Amino acid sequence: MTTQTPLFATRTGICTTDFPMYKAEELFSRAKSYGFDVVQFGFQTVLETQFEADGKIEFPDFDTLPAGAMDAILRASERSGVAVTAINGTFNAAHPDPEVRAEAVRRFAGLAKASGLLGCKIITLCSGTRCEDDLWANHPDNGTPEAWHDAKDTMLRLCEIAEREGITLAIETEVSNVVSSPEAARRMMDEVASDRLKMIVDPANLFPPGSARPENVRRILEHAFRLFGRDIVLAHGKDIRESDGIDFCGTGDGIVDFAYLAELLYEYGFTGDMMLHGIYDEQRFESARLFWERQSRKQNR
Repeated sequence: MTTQTPLFATRTGICTTDFPMYKAEELFSRAKSYGFDVVQFGFQTVLETQFEADGKIEFPDFDTLPAGAMDAILRASERSGVAVTAINGTFNAAHPDPEVRAEAVRRFAGLAKASGLLGCKIITLCSGTRCEDDLWANHPDNGTPEAWHDAKDTMLRLCEIAEREGITLAIETEVSNVVSSPEAARRMMDEVASDRLKMIVDPANLFPPGSARPENVRRILEHAFRLFGRDIVLAHGKDIRESDGIDFCGTGDGIVDFAYLAELLYEYGFTGDMMLHGIYDEQRFESARLFWERQSRKQNR
């Protein structure tokens, strides 16, 4: 009988944005009950912060955070045994209004300090869009030199904060953002030239419109890993359905070959965590976790 062994010792977690909003104690307790060891935490996902994202910045101003909110989050994490190993620091880094970008960078300094209080060393980023109202929406000006300049300038400012606070920043490809492809991700890291800027691999985000076909999956994954595989510090488990456009779905519900993703992560020396994402249905959290764990333990073919 063949014994299946893990390809790598990654922990399985979930993005807290997949949950409805709860008090921190219940959020972390529920994450534990579904078998998750870690979370990527968003401050907009717990009631204690009294914060609602506005489409531009997805984390609060820590100068005005309600008293007791940080203590509640830290206590909930400790009691549940679910560690915060990544924190959402997403905002529109390419917003056309420089005042919006400046306000986000100002808030980010507080977020970086809060991350340290939670024992977290990774903050996730969005490279941004020229769309003024939705940081995840595409815009025809995203490919302009001006948009690239603003996104890059923002990354440089954030890297200064990251260096000061001893944290790692992680961006990902998003077809609707300035960093829309693996090539753009490689270029951004090379031009920023900071060891503080690294990558999230989200397999669903690697597919340009019209390319989500089963026969393309391995080629698209391999191409991304060749460009930035050694810079990956966090993995996302979002999936994508076969279509002529972009149709994201939960882990295991699409065409992504997660067993092959696990092999590539192992091959490129990945030692971080896998955060499931895009599920948005608590009744399916545990089955999605079990699916990923089965895929990540398959023998090399």
